[in-house]
Amino acid sequence: MNAATAAAASPRVGLAVGLGALVLVAAALSLLIGRDGGGPTFGFGGPELMDVIFTEIRLPRTLLAVLVGGTLGLCGAALQGLLRNPLAEPGLLGASSGAALGAVITFYFGFGGASSLPLPLRAVLGSLLALGVLYGLAGRRGDFLTIVLPGIAI
Repeated sequence: MNAATAAAASPRVGLAVGLGALVLVAAALSLLIGRDGGGPTFGFGGPELMDVIFTEIRLPRTLLAVLVGGTLGLCGAALQGLLRNPLAEPGLLGASSGAALGAVITFYFGFGGASSLPLPLRAVLGSLLALGVLYGLAGRRGDFLTIVLPGIAI
């Protein structure tokens, strides 16, 4: 790596470290800020309630938010790198349309009535089916137009 490449990469590394630190600070603050059942307890609550709120509500919510946000960012970066387009989004491949179709079919035929799990599962299945159709249409040739044009058609 020459000096010009190292100098260009240095601000990016600093930005990534700074944004990572900002995410950790925001996650820590989300654990500490909010109603905790403190104050006058009037015979109920107290430290036990604060522990339950922290371990049963705040910590899982914060961990899920960090994991989902990181996953969405990683998937977006992978899609932008694959298509070599900084404006790439899942609609270019037909994934979001397939997920919407799977969700609509679930609602229309009443498959998700008793539980909340069938709706997201069928949406993911619809998205995977749309991507399978795209793979079948694009074949082994993976250039930009061969992927994007069938994706938009789907």
